[in-house]
Amino acid sequence: MAGTARNLLLRHLEYLTKEELEKFKLVYLVDHIPRGRLEGAGHLQVADVLVSSLGEQEAWELALSIWEKMGLKELCQRARKDNLGWNRILRGKNRKSEGKHFGFWGYIDKLSKMWSGQDHMDQWNEGNRRKYKKQIIEKFQIMRDRNACPGEYVNFHHRFTQLLLLQECRHREQKEHELLAHGREHAEIMENQGQLIEVEALFDPDEKRKTHPQIVVLRGAAGIGKTTLARKVMLDWAEGNLYQDKFHYVFYINCREMNHLKEKNTRFVDLITNTWPSLEGVMTEILSQPENLLFVIDGLDELKFPCDEHSFDLCKDWNRQQPVPILLSSLLRKTMLPESSLLITTRFTALRKCDFLFENPRHVEILGFSEEDRWKYFCKFFGDEDQAEQVFTLVVNNETLYTMCFVPLMCWIICTCLKQQMRKKKDLKQASKTTTNLYMCYLSSLVTPSGRSCLVQHHRGLCYMAAEGIWEGKILFDEDDLRRHGLQPSDVSAFLDMHIFQRDSDSENCYSFIHLSFQEFFAAMFYALGKEKEINVSTTPPIPGVKDLLVNCRDSATSFVALTVYFLFGFLNTGNGKRLEEMFNCKISQEIKLDLLKWIQAGIKQEHKDSSLRNYLPEIFSHLYETQNEEFVTNAVAPFPEFRLIIYSKLHFLVSIFCIKFCHNLERLQLNIARFQPKSHQFAVSQLSEVDWKHLFSVLAKNQNLRELDLSGTELDNSAMKAFCSELSQSTFKLQKLSLSKCQLTASCCQLLSSLLKNNINLTSLDLSMNFLGDEGMKVLCEVLRNKNCNIQELRLSRCHFSNSCCENFSSALKTHGKMKYLDLSENNLEDVGMNQICETLGNPDYNLQKLKLSQCHLTAACCQTLSTCIKNQSLTHLDVSGNILHDYGMQLLCEALRHPSCNLHKLFLSLCNLTDVCCQDLSSALKNNRSLIHLDLGCNNLSNNGVKLLCEALENQDCNLQSLELWNCHLSADCCHALSSVLKKNQNLTHLNLGANSLQNSGVKVLCEALRNQNCKLQELKLSKCLITAAGCRDLSSALKSSQSLIHLNLTGNGLGDEGVKLLFETLKNQDNKLQKLTLDKWKLSADTQKIQDELRQSKPHLIIENSSLL
Repeated sequence: MAGTARNLLLRHLEYLTKEELEKFKLVYLVDHIPRGRLEGAGHLQVADVLVSSLGEQEAWELALSIWEKMGLKELCQRARKDNLGWNRILRGKNRKSEGKHFGFWGYIDKLSKMWSGQDHMDQWNEGNRRKYKKQIIEKFQIMRDRNACPGEYVNFHHRFTQLLLLQECRHREQKEHELLAHGREHAEIMENQGQLIEVEALFDPDEKRKTHPQIVVLRGAAGIGKTTLARKVMLDWAEGNLYQDKFHYVFYINCREMNHLKEKNTRFVDLITNTWPSLEGVMTEILSQPENLLFVIDGLDELKFPCDEHSFDLCKDWNRQQPVPILLSSLLRKTMLPESSLLITTRFTALRKCDFLFENPRHVEILGFSEEDRWKYFCKFFGDEDQAEQVFTLVVNNETLYTMCFVPLMCWIICTCLKQQMRKKKDLKQASKTTTNLYMCYLSSLVTPSGRSCLVQHHRGLCYMAAEGIWEGKILFDEDDLRRHGLQPSDVSAFLDMHIFQRDSDSENCYSFIHLSFQEFFAAMFYALGKEKEINVSTTPPIPGVKDLLVNCRDSATSFVALTVYFLFGFLNTGNGKRLEEMFNCKISQEIKLDLLKWIQAGIKQEHKDSSLRNYLPEIFSHLYETQNEEFVTNAVAPFPEFRLIIYSKLHFLVSIFCIKFCHNLERLQLNIARFQPKSHQFAVSQLSEVDWKHLFSVLAKNQNLRELDLSGTELDNSAMKAFCSELSQSTFKLQKLSLSKCQLTASCCQLLSSLLKNNINLTSLDLSMNFLGDEGMKVLCEVLRNKNCNIQELRLSRCHFSNSCCENFSSALKTHGKMKYLDLSENNLEDVGMNQICETLGNPDYNLQKLKLSQCHLTAACCQTLSTCIKNQSLTHLDVSGNILHDYGMQLLCEALRHPSCNLHKLFLSLCNLTDVCCQDLSSALKNNRSLIHLDLGCNNLSNNGVKLLCEALENQDCNLQSLELWNCHLSADCCHALSSVLKKNQNLTHLNLGANSLQNSGVKVLCEALRNQNCKLQELKLSKCLITAAGCRDLSSALKSSQSLIHLNLTGNGLGDEGVKLLFETLKNQDNKLQKLTLDKWKLSADTQKIQDELRQSKPHLIIENSSLL
């Protein structure tokens, strides 16, 4: 028992630094133990002295209280967690102590055991178990860093950092590795992990599973810590801290080792005793109680045999000789030792191949380090918190590196590389600027002059093997693989010495790269160097070329070749190219450069064509950033005058600036910078500083061709606005259109912006909508408009929190300015008072305003008289007063203006204005007299059938030029369809009709279809969404589609067409004479036959768009 206490204390004492240990001994512990016993004592001696001097419980409690006094919060938390296990140990000891006073019958029971020999047998078994546990501890308690010197080891517990375990795996396609997952995406996964689980509870029941699971599958990415966790389970069990009440014995089976025994016939019992010979005499008794056994099967993905034997071939008898694959398969499939428990580690890909082996397993995903544990790992690695903080802050703000750090092995590589750079006093930012830079720095530091000649000679063969492995999903290589690529085991010695290629510790004939990412790095070198004629690769099958590599990367951001492609771009960097030449005496292929250039440009073109790929551009820019090659980036972006970017992180921001700097032909830029989310409890990701904003805007200001800049949705605080105005106020900057909608701007931002607006005579369009400008902000804008240098002609100010208090000043400013052609004041509380004041200026016949938007401005009929003066102004062609409660009386006033000879209005929007059929007689009269109006929106008004019939009287008039009519949700039924049908037959101007959200039903559609079949009907777009149409209505529509020579867009969303109705439409559209170009339907599951017709349609008529949408 004392050994257990000492081990527990030792494990926690090893977390102390040298200085902390001295303080623990000579400042605090010296009050309880003589100084002479403490001076010069290391961690182990201190643990021994504590237990031997004070006893187990008092030693533990004293250590805990001292750590609290020293302020070691993290160590205290860890110790309290382990205290639960310690209390169980103490309770077990106390129960044994109580056994000394068990009374008469207890004494009789003990005598009975002694006489039967059972007591001696129990002691003998316990002795064997203690001996086995001791051997486990000796084997697993030390670990060797990959770059450690011979004989240099670290304590396992000192280096181990907690891993996040997710109970049940995520319900989506799993990635082979997540090194390229965005930091934001990975942080979201961590935040929404679902139910986490501790190692201690892996074999406990839960809400879904009321019984103890017998099989637990730990799955995770390469380097995520699967083997480390398996070793941790072994060590914790042996030290008495895990599964003591569940399992009497825990055995470790390494699947790599099993590969080399696959041809061997042996007994299962011998598989165990070959590794642990001390158990040879007791294995029969151990295996006879399988319910007390746990087998840790590590690396199932690395097995080179499938374990898919027929059930008849499996073996129940663990004492019978069988081929090793049969034995292992029998254990996995619960034929042998069915009552035992299994803990299996595997990568995602292998699980898909072997999941059928397991009956009702519990799946647990290893997520890697949490955000907090990444910081803990850095602290442990560097040993100096200041150094750890310096490096970690750098990594947190590099999204790629930070994301990589959730994988423990990658965390070690990044820490190792940056620590080397720190020792050499090199620039850490430069080393960590790109992923390729980091790997190249790491490799450069490992190359020795003596090993360089070997590297040069055998480098290409290793690269070829790495690339072949990437395509075949292969991470383990044997000597046959080496020979096929012209290599002998002695040829890879230099790579083994560098610790980037490794020989399996359990098998001399098995090799792998230290991490999948290093295999991808060498695969990228294979492609970067191009073909070499003199290398004889006839014995190796050809692998896909670089074009295939790029196509696979384009197909998915999580493609298995994604990191390889990143490295490939990184090799275009001049510095990295030089390092490659120095290390391996080889140069980057010029042909590869051209392939990469074409791939980038094709990706940008595809993004421009398909709006659904808008988030793909940051990925393209990330590849360009990886090159750090100005000439290459300039050539890549030269053909493109426009970019649209959404930026989610500081790294994306820096990447984008780097690329924009070389977009010399850029004319239009849309840039949406989201507010970055914190990634760490200790270190929030840096929000952009004034320096960052200056950097961005200085790059934009230097672009002489930039004419349109859209920063909508980007939060611009005062520091950002200062930088913006300072940099863009240069006289050489010729911006014409500026959009700052939804940028969280306030009145103070307007003050900063005013100097830029006053002095830039090129700026003609300004969008400040959806900001918190208020009346104070409007006051500043009025000053700007009065300035003689201001040339703004389009001004968007919707939802800027203006009131009617600012309208008089604004009206005056508009009058002085006199250049406004487009004005949007929607969703501001102007009311009738404010509107009347603004109309005093806009209604002037000499004012040249062309478009006026006033939707939802709290207007009523009281302002319609003055609004009519604007309508009579010949310049005004576009008026939107939707969402205002004008009522029929207000409409009557507007109709008077529409009838006026000077009215030149083209488009009028009156949706949601509380209109009824009462106003339709006036509107009909206006339409008969108005020759200019071509678009009228009356949606969401209670016009009813009577109102529409009155409108149809005007629409039948050949002098009516209306082309587009919106009547959605106007309380219509089939009764009005005869009047509408008559209009369609007679009015050849009407090309767009929206009747959505009206109860027309099949009978109404039938009447409309009669008009569609008429050769005089020129309707091009018909919207019938939510009109209660069924499959029967589709018969009439199909007939109409066959005859119509004009209809090109039909919207039928929100109707119960069913599979039958859709099939009828598709069959009709197969006709090559059909003119329809776009069919909008609901998203529903089609039958196999209908789906087949749709597929054939898309193939035979590529111009036909079959769209799924719910829009009216």
